[in-house]
Amino acid sequence: MLFVNAGITHGDLPIADVPTEMFTDVMVTNALSPMRVVEALRPLVVADGTIGVMSSRQGSLAHNTRGGQDAYRASKSALNQLMRSYAARYADAAHSLLLMCPGHVRTELGGPDAPLTADQVVPGIADTIDRHRGEPGLKYLDYQDHTMPW
Repeated sequence: MLFVNAGITHGDLPIADVPTEMFTDVMVTNALSPMRVVEALRPLVVADGTIGVMSSRQGSLAHNTRGGQDAYRASKSALNQLMRSYAARYADAAHSLLLMCPGHVRTELGGPDAPLTADQVVPGIADTIDRHRGEPGLKYLDYQDHTMPW
């Protein structure tokens, strides 16, 4: 199994106020770099193994009903799109491909007021990953094994 987790934000700025360097930093860290890791380490994952990437609910276009966190949302949507392209490119592979949404977790990124703790979320992520082992194709799931809308 390979599981890649990367995520930064530089504040909640409207997209018109996000400096180009900041946007580039968020996109490279949250979308491009995880996919480079997946591409580079893919040969190490057994044929029916799992490749997972930490996405976010904020990467879902359908869930964006109030805006905010524009650069972060864009980066996680880009990550999801890149994983779709990856899945299409390797459609004949037997890997389970998972985009995981952890929920709003009390971390440096999620903030001190987030409703969930890592202790609450990590077992669900592990169980969800384990449940889908050996199922080829891409799935976008949350930590409770619910399908996320694209």
